[in-house]
Amino acid sequence: MAEIEPGKYLTVAEAVEHMGCSEAWVRTLLGAGKLRGAKRIGQRVWLIPEAAATEAKAGLTTRAKGKRHLAKRPAAKRKKARAAARRKK
Repeated sequence: MAEIEPGKYLTVAEAVEHMGCSEAWVRTLLGAGKLRGAKRIGQRVWLIPEAAATEAKAGLTTRAKGKRHLAKRPAAKRKKARAAARRKK
């Protein structure tokens, strides 16, 4: 089992409360490695450093268009691809 350094750690549920976002978003950040220092204990249990959660919280926005440029496939491109696929049929 991994050694846990002393300090304040949060569970996913506590990080959700701390950051003010959804559990799915916290798990997405964990999967992408965006929460530095997070430790996985077992299959679904994560310990997230409070400092990392605070740092991620500072990067959150309430406006969907705020980070649209970071989307892998923006909606406009998806619509064009869908329309092109229909025309091929």
